[in-house]
Amino acid sequence: MKQCFEKPSEEVSERMRKVKSRGTGLEKRMESILRGIGIRYQKQPNLRGNPDFRISGTNVLIFCDSSFWHGKREKEITGEAFKKNREFWKKKLIENRKRDARNNRALRKSGWSVQRFLDTDMLKKPDKVINRLSRIINEAKG
Repeated sequence: MKQCFEKPSEEVSERMRKVKSRGTGLEKRMESILRGIGIRYQKQPNLRGNPDFRISGTNVLIFCDSSFWHGKREKEITGEAFKKNREFWKKKLIENRKRDARNNRALRKSGWSVQRFLDTDMLKKPDKVINRLSRIINEAKG
């Protein structure tokens, strides 16, 4: 049976194995933002989906999402951004989005407030992130 997408080359597979999932620049940026506004947190709580942070004293979980890996840019989802292995990457990013949605639903069903922040906002619009965090945390603390 023929697969509907090409397998990645060994070179691509090796690069993907090296992608960090903890201690990333995005996590460090969010940590800096949280510290800057005096928010206490726990890093990498052992919960479904591997959230990056849990805000202490609340039910708030924070995920720091890369626009690429979490399929937030249209050209990547449609495959236009890729010269090689277009179908593989489309499928990979769509599956990542589906996984995020499943994890969000399961965590919310368990009583968590799931918050996802994109790299583009953390890096280019930190004031927007700070305002959103402040509002979310104030609501969570009641």
